[in-house]
Amino acid sequence: MVSTVDKEEIKNFDKIANEWWNPKGDFQPLHSLNPIRLTYIKEKIEKHFEIGTKKTKPLKKFSVLDVGCGGGLLCEPMARLGATVTGIDASKRNIAVSYTHLRAHETDSYLVCRLLL
Repeated sequence: MVSTVDKEEIKNFDKIANEWWNPKGDFQPLHSLNPIRLTYIKEKIEKHFEIGTKKTKPLKKFSVLDVGCGGGLLCEPMARLGATVTGIDASKRNIAVSYTHLRAHETDSYLVCRLLL
């Protein structure tokens, strides 16, 4: 099977994988953008599927696939909004970081982290 995964790029992410959840670390720009990104995605889903915006778990009936999830910066908040989330990534270290953080910060929703082979 042909893969488009760039092994050198994965090595780069492996080196900094422990920085995913450090809001002042290498992924600080993503931490800054994440609330805006999450609001945008949530609003688009609510509008498209005509669901109420006042619900505490507005994405409860939705399944989300996050391809290239990294450390799970988008997966976890989507799960907290009620979605069943599957995050996949080509980096074993990213998946390990995501899984470790998830276990330390349990959500009410189902969240799976998988290695993209």
